Amino acid sequence: MKGRAIVMIVVALVLAAGAALLARSWITGQIARQQQEAVATPQMELTTVVVATAPLRFGNTLSREHVKVVDWPAEAVPEGAFKTIEEVINEEQPHVVLQPIEPNEPILITKITGPGQRATLSTVISEGMRAMTIRVNDVAGVAGFVLPGDRVDLLLTREVIEDQPITDVLMQNVKVLGIDQKVQPPEEQQADVVKAVTIEVTVEQAQKITLAATVGELSLALRDVTNVDSEAVRTVSLRDLNLGEAIVTPDPEVVAELATDTDAEPEPTPPPAPLPTAIPAPVAEEFDSIGITRGLARQEYKVNSTGQVMP
Repeated sequence: MKGRAIVMIVVALVLAAGAALLARSWITGQIARQQQEAVATPQMELTTVVVATAPLRFGNTLSREHVKVVDWPAEAVPEGAFKTIEEVINEEQPHVVLQPIEPNEPILITKITGPGQRATLSTVISEGMRAMTIRVNDVAGVAGFVLPGDRVDLLLTREVIEDQPITDVLMQNVKVLGIDQKVQPPEEQQADVVKAVTIEVTVEQAQKITLAATVGELSLALRDVTNVDSEAVRTVSLRDLNLGEAIVTPDPEVVAELATDTDAEPEPTPPPAPLPTAIPAPVAEEFDSIGITRGLARQEYKVNSTGQVMP
């Protein structure tokens, strides 16, 4: 028994040593293959890009605490990005933010002013476009929910015929640049009732808006941020207000009450009162005249249609 146990122990040790050698060989092969792949794979070329360290909004002046330098793939550097802080920060003529910049977002030359320039509305107008302001009220301005950066449709209500107003969609997908004196949405993102809205239009659109404001009333319709397509539109007049757009479900109690009233015997309707008979006006009877001469005397007699001589 002792000899068999010794043999089993020896066999187990041999198998364990073989398994250890196999595992070591496999691990060594894997490491060598990974090293070969790392040598064969070209290293990604990196560069530096200046990014924001905090949220930046329109009118903020850039300073060193607002920016930092991070590594960035050289092949994916955004156009207009800066590589060093010295290119962005100028203590004597600082840059001013024109468009919102979020933390860790690259600072682009299109989102800041030139050295020493002010952040004015003219700096955010797209090339070839114009800024135009229209007057609105709390209703026409969508109760203050229109904010800079939104897209709206412009509606015109006017009277072509007296007391017959019509409404047309004057323009679609117009960009809002500012509300009153603000060119950025408020931080609290709450509705702000305003009296004027500044929109971005072409020269021809500005002419049309100026003319439309003299012949009718302008209103705004807020668009979905993802809806940038123009739609087919038509003129809406008073006759279109007769079209019911809401499908009303009748109240079951009202329907039952109407059914009950229908089943009951209707009360007899009294006959209409006879109309008064018109008395015909008397017709004047016509007479013929007959003259009889006796000697030198002549006398006239009237005879009716029956031949009777009337006195």
